[in-house]
Amino acid sequence: MIHRKMLIGLIAFFFILWFVVPLLFPFAARAVFLITLPARQLGVYVHEMGHGLFSVISGGRFHWFEMELMQGGVAITSGGSRLLILLGGLLGPTLFGVVLLQASTRAANTRWALISVAAFFALGVYFMAKPLFLDRARHAMLGDWSPSNLLMALLPAAAALFTIKMMSFSDRWQRFYLQALGVLMCFSGFSDTRYIFQYAQLPNGMYSDTRVAASLFWGAPESVPFWLFFFAATVISALNLGLMFWGGYRALRLPRDLP
Repeated sequence: MIHRKMLIGLIAFFFILWFVVPLLFPFAARAVFLITLPARQLGVYVHEMGHGLFSVISGGRFHWFEMELMQGGVAITSGGSRLLILLGGLLGPTLFGVVLLQASTRAANTRWALISVAAFFALGVYFMAKPLFLDRARHAMLGDWSPSNLLMALLPAAAALFTIKMMSFSDRWQRFYLQALGVLMCFSGFSDTRYIFQYAQLPNGMYSDTRVAASLFWGAPESVPFWLFFFAATVISALNLGLMFWGGYRALRLPRDLP
């Protein structure tokens, strides 16, 4: 049951680092934030990819997305189900983490899981670089895009290369990598609660995905009452938390044919 012990150890370690240390030692909160920043930024990456991929799944188009260091990101989509697109981002990191946890302890062979993860990161590099090949005259949103946004494409590119490199390691280390990435994505998705409960207008003049989602059942985002927004944010947070526990529980219930 070595894989289950590894997973329990990872969950305990990152839970203490991510949540307990900042709570008990506020002076260390900044250091913890910087240590976990790469994982948080990967969470933003998965969040934006979630918007884009769910737009395609629901019949729309995923044009491109952009990210800025410690300032979030934005996915440019058209068509599709607005609700599914919003939920794809809000639940995306946790869903991604849960899938990785299942693969780490239940897949007989992790090779295809690693190939899929590498392809997912490489796909993101494509959608981040895509504006380079688009006509600005035909895409008004390109007016807000800058080549400097490509710097953040280094994150998924490095993740893709690292994932490919992991294929040369032993099965134990491959499962450890999938587990670590899965736990980090689950924590990243759930710790995004501050954004989920962001009712006030964002610095860029837009509103949080939660408020936009609530507006689908009311009207324009600026007219959504706080009680409806708070209800939507609570439901989304509960879904993220429920997915975390379900994913962890399922991953820890190892099949009998795994050592």
